[in-house]
Amino acid sequence: MLFKQIGEEFHNLAEKNERGFKETLKEVDQIIQQEGLIFKEKALPFSVQPLAITEEENKYFQRASETLSDALEIVLEAYEKDDEIKEFFSYYNKYTRLININPRYKRKIRISRFDCIWNGGDGFKVVEPNACCPGGVIVLGKLKEQWANLSFIKEITSSYEQEQFLCDTPNGFISELLNAYKEMGGNIDRPQIALVNYAGNYSYELEHIKKYGREMGHNIVICDLRDLKLDSQRQQLMYNECPIDIIYNKVDQLELGNKDMEDVIEACEKGLVCNVNSYPSMFIGESKMTLALLTDPRFQEKYLSYEQIEMVNKHILWTRKLEETITSFKGEIINLIEYVIDNKDRFVLKVDNSTRGENVFLGKDTDEEVWAKIVNDNKNTNWIIQEYNEIPSVSILESEGENIVKKSKKFGIDIFMFGGKYAGVVSRISDKAVINLGQGGYEQPVIVLKDVKEKVMSV
Repeated sequence: MLFKQIGEEFHNLAEKNERGFKETLKEVDQIIQQEGLIFKEKALPFSVQPLAITEEENKYFQRASETLSDALEIVLEAYEKDDEIKEFFSYYNKYTRLININPRYKRKIRISRFDCIWNGGDGFKVVEPNACCPGGVIVLGKLKEQWANLSFIKEITSSYEQEQFLCDTPNGFISELLNAYKEMGGNIDRPQIALVNYAGNYSYELEHIKKYGREMGHNIVICDLRDLKLDSQRQQLMYNECPIDIIYNKVDQLELGNKDMEDVIEACEKGLVCNVNSYPSMFIGESKMTLALLTDPRFQEKYLSYEQIEMVNKHILWTRKLEETITSFKGEIINLIEYVIDNKDRFVLKVDNSTRGENVFLGKDTDEEVWAKIVNDNKNTNWIIQEYNEIPSVSILESEGENIVKKSKKFGIDIFMFGGKYAGVVSRISDKAVINLGQGGYEQPVIVLKDVKEKVMSV
């Protein structure tokens, strides 16, 4: 595997040039401080050791992820017209007004991310969709750009031809906002973009999107969703005296729909503003229950193409809504609740809409009585049960005092999608099986190394 080979090269170089490795750690820390990269009031955790993928792996990620993205879009289409699907997502009935708003652009999921388990080759497994407001759309690319120019890193990568991801540039994200705006009929050359949160939550990355976007010449403000109001004619959404053409939502979708955002809802219903992501994407596309539908043979037969079914079965972990039902697992017909309780080591329990690694329970790490109680207390609500897949590990170099030490870390990859098209990969590493920055994990740069066959053959 290339990522293991590059890891070994990185370790060997660090052993030969310990001073250079330590200097690189300091340089990255300085970049993070200078750019003001903060997550949960601390410096953004970032590994200087890259994860390398081959050109062939990158091309496969593109083909597979775009097929999966099309399948996820079909779930939203089915929700619109199929009462049985609406009932499946009945937990979200209180948000029906928002979900039913037509965004006036065809593809409702514009900015998204698949969180995956991967251990080389084409065998990645999707564990969660992120179609509300995925993190890392700009910050990681800008940090990676400066990291890649450090002399120590160039010693590893200079002998390879490299390929840049769309998500490595601020332009990729901003362009997708503009694509959605134009698709819904917007015709202003430099539309006013509002980056919004709600009650101060989920503000990570907004300042950097504004900064990098303004450097590119775009008109961008940051504001609270509640401060957006229609003008006196109720024909233009405004922030103070500034007309707003595009909203990018960086919010907890479950906080939405209150009276204090009535003007925003009306503006979206009238098509006065381009809303990204769309509300169907933020509620249904974000829901982990979409994976339960996609892996259900009944849904597949009714809605998916042969190619989509192949990709779903290969790349999405078996998932079901946690409910009293008869279903299939590995070719066996099972009573879901009884089977999950009796075979806890094979499964993971999750709340359908929790983020940042919260409310995730691994059966193999949970006491039998506690597991059974969680299952029985939360069945027939908005929880899911998912097949457990072993999380791979990678050896990472870290500095402890004056020493450089090797540590085994769990790792996974996140695949970004802009407008349903593959935008690139980032990686996260952690001591825990639940890999998330909110749970103590940190980011790892991913690089595509081309023309590696000649290099590998010569080693």
